[in-house]
Amino acid sequence: MTSSSGGGSSESVILAELEAYAKASNKDSAKPRQQQQQQQQQQQKQPALSLIDSTMAGTRAFFADNELAWVQAVLREKSVSTSQVRMVFDREGTEYRFEATMEELTRRHKTLPPLCNPPVLEGIDDLTNLSHLNEPAVLHNLQVRYSMHNIYTYSGIVLVALNPFAHVPLYSQDTLEAYAGRMRGELEPHLFAISEDAFQGMVRDKRNQTIIVSGESGAGKTMSAKHIMRYFASAHEGVGGGGGGEETGGAGAISRVEEMILATNPVLESFGNAKTTRNDNSSRFGKFLEIRFSERHTIEAAFIRTYLLERSRLVYQPATERNYHVFYQLLQAAASGDLAAAEGERLGLVVDGGRALTWRDFAFTSMSGEIPGVDDAVEFRTTCDALATIGVGRAQQAQIHSVLAALLHVGNISISGGSERVGASIGDGAEGGAGAGAGAGAGQAGAGQAGAGQAGAGAGAGADAATPGERACQRVVDLLQIDGALFRKWLTKRQIVTRSEKIVSNMTRAQALVVRDSVAKFVYAHLFDWIVRTINRSLLGASPSSLSSSSAAASAAASASASASAAAPEEGPGEMAAAAAAASFIGVLDIYGFEHFEHNSFEQFCINYANEKLQQNFNRHVFKLEQEEYHREQLKDWTFVDFQDNQPCIDLIEGKPLGILSLLDEESRLQQGSDQTFAEKLIKQFGSSAAGFFGKPRFGSDRFTIRHYAHSVEYAAEGFIDKNKDTVPDEIQNVLKASGDSLVRAVLGSDGAPQAQQAQQAQAQAQPQMAIVRAARKPTLGAVFKHSLASLMETIEGTESHYIRCIKPNEAKAAWAFDAPMVLAQLRACGVLETIRISCAGYPSRVALPEFIRRYGVLVAQAQLAEPPGSGSSGSSGSSSGDAWCRALATRILDAAFAAERGRFQVGLTKVFFRAGMLALIEKLRVERLHQAAAAIQRLVRAFQQRRRFVLLRAAALRIQRSVRGRQARRRFHAARRTRAALTIQRLARGRLARVRARERRAAVVRVQALARGCLARRAFRAARRTRAALAIQRLARRCLARRAARHELRMVTRLQARVRGARARRELRRLREEARSAAHFKDVTYKLEGKLMVLTRQLDESQARAAQLSDRLRRALDDAHAQRAAQDAAIERATAGLLLRVADLERAKAAADAQCAALAAERDAARADLDAARLLRAAADADADARERLEAKLAELEAELAASRAQLADVRAQHVSQQQLQLQLQLQHASQLQLQQQDAKAAPSLHRAASGADLAASSIKRSDTASRWRAAAGFSATGYELADQQANLPNGSAGAGAGSSSSSNRRPPPHQQPPLPPLPSLSPTERALSPSGNLAGQPEDEDGAVYELRSEDEVREMLEREENLITEILNELIGDLQVPLPNLDAEYQPPDLLFPAHLIGLCVIKMFQYNLARRIDRLLMSAIARVQKKTAAFESDYTSAFWLSNVFELLSIIKTSMTEHQSSSHEYADSERAMNDGMQYLETLLSDIYFGWIKDLQKRFVKFIIPGVVESEALPGFTASDSGFFNRLMGTGPRESTVKIENVLSFFNHIWRTMEFYYVDRAIMRQIMSELLCNIGVTAFNNIIMRRNFCSWKRGMQIQYNLTRIEEWCKTHSVADATRNLDRLLQLVKLLQLQKSTDQDIDIMFEVCDLLNPAQIKKLLSIYAVSDYENPIVGPVMNEVTRRAAPSEKTDKILLDTNDLNDQVLYLTARKVPAIETYIPPEFGMPRIRALVDSQTDMAYDDEADDDMVPSEYDYPVTYGHP
Repeated sequence: MTSSSGGGSSESVILAELEAYAKASNKDSAKPRQQQQQQQQQQQKQPALSLIDSTMAGTRAFFADNELAWVQAVLREKSVSTSQVRMVFDREGTEYRFEATMEELTRRHKTLPPLCNPPVLEGIDDLTNLSHLNEPAVLHNLQVRYSMHNIYTYSGIVLVALNPFAHVPLYSQDTLEAYAGRMRGELEPHLFAISEDAFQGMVRDKRNQTIIVSGESGAGKTMSAKHIMRYFASAHEGVGGGGGGEETGGAGAISRVEEMILATNPVLESFGNAKTTRNDNSSRFGKFLEIRFSERHTIEAAFIRTYLLERSRLVYQPATERNYHVFYQLLQAAASGDLAAAEGERLGLVVDGGRALTWRDFAFTSMSGEIPGVDDAVEFRTTCDALATIGVGRAQQAQIHSVLAALLHVGNISISGGSERVGASIGDGAEGGAGAGAGAGAGQAGAGQAGAGQAGAGAGAGADAATPGERACQRVVDLLQIDGALFRKWLTKRQIVTRSEKIVSNMTRAQALVVRDSVAKFVYAHLFDWIVRTINRSLLGASPSSLSSSSAAASAAASASASASAAAPEEGPGEMAAAAAAASFIGVLDIYGFEHFEHNSFEQFCINYANEKLQQNFNRHVFKLEQEEYHREQLKDWTFVDFQDNQPCIDLIEGKPLGILSLLDEESRLQQGSDQTFAEKLIKQFGSSAAGFFGKPRFGSDRFTIRHYAHSVEYAAEGFIDKNKDTVPDEIQNVLKASGDSLVRAVLGSDGAPQAQQAQQAQAQAQPQMAIVRAARKPTLGAVFKHSLASLMETIEGTESHYIRCIKPNEAKAAWAFDAPMVLAQLRACGVLETIRISCAGYPSRVALPEFIRRYGVLVAQAQLAEPPGSGSSGSSGSSSGDAWCRALATRILDAAFAAERGRFQVGLTKVFFRAGMLALIEKLRVERLHQAAAAIQRLVRAFQQRRRFVLLRAAALRIQRSVRGRQARRRFHAARRTRAALTIQRLARGRLARVRARERRAAVVRVQALARGCLARRAFRAARRTRAALAIQRLARRCLARRAARHELRMVTRLQARVRGARARRELRRLREEARSAAHFKDVTYKLEGKLMVLTRQLDESQARAAQLSDRLRRALDDAHAQRAAQDAAIERATAGLLLRVADLERAKAAADAQCAALAAERDAARADLDAARLLRAAADADADARERLEAKLAELEAELAASRAQLADVRAQHVSQQQLQLQLQLQHASQLQLQQQDAKAAPSLHRAASGADLAASSIKRSDTASRWRAAAGFSATGYELADQQANLPNGSAGAGAGSSSSSNRRPPPHQQPPLPPLPSLSPTERALSPSGNLAGQPEDEDGAVYELRSEDEVREMLEREENLITEILNELIGDLQVPLPNLDAEYQPPDLLFPAHLIGLCVIKMFQYNLARRIDRLLMSAIARVQKKTAAFESDYTSAFWLSNVFELLSIIKTSMTEHQSSSHEYADSERAMNDGMQYLETLLSDIYFGWIKDLQKRFVKFIIPGVVESEALPGFTASDSGFFNRLMGTGPRESTVKIENVLSFFNHIWRTMEFYYVDRAIMRQIMSELLCNIGVTAFNNIIMRRNFCSWKRGMQIQYNLTRIEEWCKTHSVADATRNLDRLLQLVKLLQLQKSTDQDIDIMFEVCDLLNPAQIKKLLSIYAVSDYENPIVGPVMNEVTRRAAPSEKTDKILLDTNDLNDQVLYLTARKVPAIETYIPPEFGMPRIRALVDSQTDMAYDDEADDDMVPSEYDYPVTYGHP
């Protein structure tokens, strides 16, 4: 057996010592053991005396009790003399005395009563950590934990599991996931922790693992194994990317192999479990399940081996017990209708009239029936579904039902007859009563199916049978499809084969009944083996051909077995190949525990033999681990731990050549062998030689006793021989194998088994002297079972073992009832106490050095605790010096505490080791030292308080005296002062009254005068105001009438001119078209073109002259302005720079026009040449139409170019006009400013308006810096630090002087031109001219030089409808190639700088909707959504996620705002409305995907901060919580400081919050994201605290509450205080840790304060609460009351909070109203089509403004351009 840590020098030393020790103990163990005992006695003399001295009044100890096993008593009296010790203990009036002499104590003839552990250790989760490690302490700790509903407890490497006989919420999916990936000991004890430890050991150490689940019937082995298999199938299904089979569902679904593993449980339980007196679902076989894993650690296959099926249960069950479940399920299915009526009649389970037979109608099931709370019909459906899952189809299931029904009818075959001479016959025998009715019913049912094939014929024959036994026999023949005559013959006769002949003889009735029962057991055992083989075939995934040889492999083994079957399914070639392909496996052994009944037979003998082998393996494993620990810590002067080796008992059973099994096989092969002779041989062979392990019977000679490791068991030899050889006659086997049923042939079709042959070969090798040529004998059950057990032990020894010991707490199966004597007996039987005894023989208690120094440093002077000077140095030397200092300090502490008992402890490399009881002594010394210190502190504090009280009392007396005397003096003074004051008051009052009367008279006169004068003045003022108002009204009315008449006249003239000019233009157009049809027109056109070109040239010259004049005038104006107002130099310079840029633009425009004129001249020459060529061609051939058409097309092109030139010249003129207007505005502004400077009263408003204009210009220039900001953002990383040099210059034309644009009201177009959906406002022309997206140098150009100019609505519609590159440009520029700007300190971003993709896409979508382009809307939105989804699928950066989350929400808001304002009810826009609504739905889905994907990514990164940062971080000074986990870490390392603090959590919050703020994420989304993170804290921290004992203390609660307060403060600061409601349950849990837990009133307070916690959570927390110093454990009435309150809802309450809330959540957001669309485009982006679309919209908006100024309309409404 190798160590789990692999090979090494220490392991080889341990193995060598172990082998040497085993050999010495087997050969001559008396002398070494005697020497070790003497050494131990010498070491234990002094501790016995020290224990006597330390035992004081009030000490608790255990005493044996007949009813309660052990009881606690309190020491009342103690008298110690030099020769005798006398102690009196009391327990509720009962007195216990202990008396012993010193010699008896020192020689260990008597021992002191076992001491109780301190209250702080009661309910500890690991028994080996008890300070007083003894049998009663172990029993009491288990009882305490069981009373607190903690059913799992560690005992070293063993997990002790007590059956609660009630529903416990410990196996939910949340609990399962909580243990996944956790180390053992990190959470509370649980079988999931053992399973995870095994899995991690397989992954980490690359070694196979075995989990051994044992215990007596009813202890919960089957359920434990079922939960373990469920854990492996569910906890790690995602590891490595999936299981080894076809997936059955979506994400998170288990694989096909894992589903089949879970399906094996109901199948094997139906066919292999039965109700017993101890358990309603008792496994009647042993099972070893190999769960095989691939190299990626995913389940790829499994394999099941079964051991010792209890076949005798098929034919006999004790009272109140049942047969196997499957028979009752089949009967109930026939009664409930789950089986069809015809099927029930065929099986003989339904008789005439439709009456279904019950379990009382069959002999094999007549002992007991229903199980309370179990529906056999439902279980039947579950079994059928499970069979289908493992690959057994409905047809094969029907065949299985036939075999099962036949077995039921076999029991109803009655045998009659007497002696061997008369012979037995099938008829009404003594036992035919139970089955008579069944047989009759079967015959009647069969008669109803006459003519339905073979089964129908047989049924008809059965109807003619004379007796019920014959009818039952006929039913068996029909169902198994065998030869009825041969079957009846060989049931009652036997054949003896001699050398010369075969003799057929009669059998007695008893012999015939044995044969009948053997046939039933034979068939059922093979059926069970076939089912196991089928399961293995499905689990391994092998083809049927690969398992053909193994299909019959178990037949001989089953036929050789007696009342039990050994390892049923053998490995065929396919299974062996699959086993070889498996990378590793974890085995789960669900095997019977030690059994000891009143009547023990061959089954109990085999079971106890298997437990002896397992116990030996367990003892040696524990022994090896103990020695490894000592070697690793380099302990000195220690001896091998002596443990009770049960090898002699195993040799007694399987010894060679004369062991019990060998003698049993020898006796079974003899023709006249009997149980009596077998027992006599045992007594003769082992009566004297094995006296220590074999006992003779007191009465009779057919019994013998074996002293097992757990208990001495007396076996009855009766039935050993028959059960060992229990063979079925070959004649009946041949009859069965010749069946017409394919399933029966498949089940019984093999004559040999590989394992049986191996057992036979092993038996032959054990007896080499019998080399006689004879026929091969079939192996007996003893040989097969011994071989299979050896194979099992070889498998276990080749793996790393994990042990789960299941305990049955009471015989009555009552919920939460604890029978102490029964539990103690099971603890002895399962080896738990042996583990503790081995630990106690060495150093059972151990403490890590840092923890030992921290806790027990109070026993030495404080100066000795100072660290050495070199301990803090870095490197290995510093670490080694620190370790040496720790060991030296620990030695000083121990020397100060136990100077005379150095042999009772040792200091290792990292731990301090104590003998049993020493840890309690040093803990007692620590408590005494703390009590002394506390008493000294109390004395000083009380003295200080008394002195302070005396000083205060004396000062108070003096103060009272002083106050009384002063009061009397003041009273006399006040009397004198009042008298004097009265006289003064009288004098002053009389004078005041006289003055008041005089003032009142004077005031009355003045008031009358004022009223009269005011009335006259107001009358004159009102008259003047009326006159002035009348004049003003007349003036305004006359002006309004004049203006209205002028506007009307202008409108009429304009309309008249337009119509006249239109008519003239149409007439001219018709004339031109007529002239163009003639050839002579070419010449006139040429001349006209030349004239027009000359006109254009003159106009260009004039424009250049005017531009020069404007430049001169502008410079003069600027000089005058500079001289007049020096204070506005900066503003004038910015305006001058803007004008110069405008002039430069105009010059560039002029150059472009010159170039176009030159091109036109060249084209004119070319046209002349073409015209000459046309004349020549016309002279040659006037009918050349093709040349004419080409010339006409060229002419049309020239005319188009001329029109374009004319339009461009018009633009140049318009720009000149705007330049002149801008210059005049500047001059007027400067002149007005000079005038305002001379007016002091209006100087401030003028300066304010001037400053506003300057600010506007400055903001415009700053707005143009966006290009540099975008280029700068590309060079910064996610952290905001610069990565590359950034020297970006502003582009030409990107900055312009911002002049204040006059705001005018826009008006809607006429109703017939109004689009159905009003567009959102865009930027004004002035802002477009000043923004970087404006292109003053020319129109937007494509990459190939194409110019885009949209002058009309038709051109805009054409681009939106037919331009394919528009969508490509949007997808590539705005989404695909877009580089997300990163936050940095050098640039400031406004919402338009970051949300321009959403606004530009929204503009395109809205324009498409206006033109009713439904398909284009659908294509644009779907393509954009797909591209954004691809962009954000990986969630590689928080910045990318936040950027697109904000833009998608903005785009959704833009579309929803437009659709809200859309009021059209026309049906022609139905398709567009549908496209818009579909797009909004897809945008909402995209927004939800980005949101939840980012949330999951954040939670995945954030979860590693929660436990160390919120729970373990100790930011609150003075409340170090490391002591709460002291006893939980006795076997581990010392406390360590958490590297993650609460500041890291807050930094994570700040990072996410600032990122969302930078990208302008909607506030509602920001709050919801923070709410999700806080919910993650609440759930994760809650589940970890409630599952970990070291987190459940009041000090830890203080630290957690402080950390949560920091988080709440952060939330309040950032206005997300509402999100802290997700922490309410966690806060109440922390509050519960800090509340008092002593009285019933405290319980009421707990349930009132913690109203969000359910009772099950409160109960769970209190059951694992770790008490600190000076705290009482939570036991007794408090825990009982909490349990009582939690009982009503315990089945429905969940302990852990749900961790899958995100999967069920929906993003509830309301799109905001977008007041205006931003048409800003970063200058570095090309996008000529988008720019042309934006420019066209702004030009149209400008034209609309101009038209509205001239033509008023009744549809006026205000529109805002630019940023809101």
